[in-house]
Amino acid sequence: MARAPIITHHLYGQPDNEYEVFLPFAETLVKTPHRSGYKLHVTVSTQHHEQLASVILPTLRLLHTHHKVVLPGCYESFNSGPQAGKFITVYAGPDGPARRIVETLDPVLMRLRQNGIQPGPTPKNRQLNHAQAEAYVGTSRMLTWLWLDNLTRG
Repeated sequence: MARAPIITHHLYGQPDNEYEVFLPFAETLVKTPHRSGYKLHVTVSTQHHEQLASVILPTLRLLHTHHKVVLPGCYESFNSGPQAGKFITVYAGPDGPARRIVETLDPVLMRLRQNGIQPGPTPKNRQLNHAQAEAYVGTSRMLTWLWLDNLTRG
């Protein structure tokens, strides 16, 4: 059964016409051209997610990066389940593009941490039934990654 997109006008200040919404996410219309590669997760505390989104989402848009974000008003309940900590998902692709994204995002996340923004729970690997934590990448402790052979199903 196909999911029908929902229109939103309150996506952390981002242009609605660049995202399609499938509860509880908004996903970019720009999709990754890579079949396999790294999937990144940005984790943030529930009390700081709106502040983080207002900085990280414009950065991802400038990078023309396929990503999705938990919708406003949904993160607190989303963050209490098995997908906890997965506020923003970035479909980064192979090593080169993934490292470029990490090298761009991690310093921004470090500055946010220095200004009091706290990380959320460590995301757990869904492919391993949420039994194992994803590996942190960078120094901010707000970014994890894992390799997927099929990014379109991850």
